[in-house]
Amino acid sequence: MFTETNVASTNSARTGPGRLQMTEDYLELCKQYPPDDGGQGSGMKCIRAHLHRFLHADLQTHTEVRDAVVQAFSMEAADDVVRRVRKIHDENGHDVREEQLSWYIRHRTEYEREEEKRREFLEEKKDLTVQEEEDEGCPCDVFGEVCADDGDY
Repeated sequence: MFTETNVASTNSARTGPGRLQMTEDYLELCKQYPPDDGGQGSGMKCIRAHLHRFLHADLQTHTEVRDAVVQAFSMEAADDVVRRVRKIHDENGHDVREEQLSWYIRHRTEYEREEEKRREFLEEKKDLTVQEEEDEGCPCDVFGEVCADDGDY
């Protein structure tokens, strides 16, 4: 199962199992641990949402499969969606090594870049504030007053 493999990404290239393998493993876990038993009671809705995420790239080009995901109200229907995608992959000579990371990964990566920029900005601002405090000297100088440097404010 994909949870037992080391899935790492480098330069947006897939180095672990493909999206279809992850989907199949996910559905097997759903059969072992039905989402209706431990959650908010809408198991198939949760499963359909995950199918959309796992198969995002396939659903963009194969709208008939996307419609099948939307109408999947049973595990059998979800399994059928995976079989349909598997058939499409086989017909097109799909190679897992050529899969690109999906929109979800790119979105997360963009968020991480923005977060890094924010941290750098705050660090620069902190350094600038410390430098300004050192340059200013006495805090009472804020109002244009000059105090004696006798340690008494």
